[in-house]
Amino acid sequence: AVAAIIVGATTAFFSDTETSSGNTFTAGSIDLKVDNESWYNGVYQERLSWNSKDLEDELFFNFDDLKPGDWGEDTISIEVENNDSWLCAEVTLTSNNENDITEPEEEMGDTAEKGELADELYFIWWADDGDNVLEDNEQIIGGIYKLGDAWLNQGHTIAISDSKTDILETGALKGGKTYHIGKAWCYGTLTLSHVTPGDNNSPETDPGIRCNGEPISNISQSDSATLDVKFIAVQARNNENFVCGGDYYGRERTLRLENKDSQWQPLLDDGIFGWLTFKSPYPTFDFDLYA
Repeated sequence: AVAAIIVGATTAFFSDTETSSGNTFTAGSIDLKVDNESWYNGVYQERLSWNSKDLEDELFFNFDDLKPGDWGEDTISIEVENNDSWLCAEVTLTSNNENDITEPEEEMGDTAEKGELADELYFIWWADDGDNVLEDNEQIIGGIYKLGDAWLNQGHTIAISDSKTDILETGALKGGKTYHIGKAWCYGTLTLSHVTPGDNNSPETDPGIRCNGEPISNISQSDSATLDVKFIAVQARNNENFVCGGDYYGRERTLRLENKDSQWQPLLDDGIFGWLTFKSPYPTFDFDLYA
């Protein structure tokens, strides 16, 4: 018999292992905070003012006994807490009611079709420094317009910061930085009267705007209007061509075109105007113009 002897051998190989554990992707966030300081005919309105927060039931406007020549001013502070963003505002007229027709309204031939108040309330927005006063060095946003132009349930868009608008900052608004936006309204003819910049400026003494109630007739007595004010922050990174009121909203936009005087103020009472309907941004500018 032959005995077999089996010898086992092991062989070691050089090796090395490197492990990267816990790799993570976390989506960024955009959190818009808003505060407001409200003035009515030069008197501070505590009930319409609040500190920086997410908006819930807060109102910028809540006035139920307007008289021709009344005016108001708000300075809104905006902060996008986390990331650079574009910023748009949208004002939407949600009702324009006739309510009761008073005897003075009836004498002017008023009917119950719709209210006239929205066509006699004028607005202006500007880049403010936080003192609630329109000063010489502060830039107007968009020009004067009337609430009636915030087309019922469609909205009037104000570009505060987008790829074509440079009002508050060069480029997008910086995350974590606070910006101030002034807005004023007038029940009558609104004109601008900029104030020289100074530490003691206040809407209590001079808001930088003038409100003339003389052109207001009896036809808007007892009428009412309601509106929504919306602020929209949109990421700036990888979105360098964003335009407020463009395809982001997914609908056509309409502008009311007014004649201007030598000071570039709209001639709102001459009855001459046009409507321009378009979509933006598009490779071509396709529009309809009605005069």
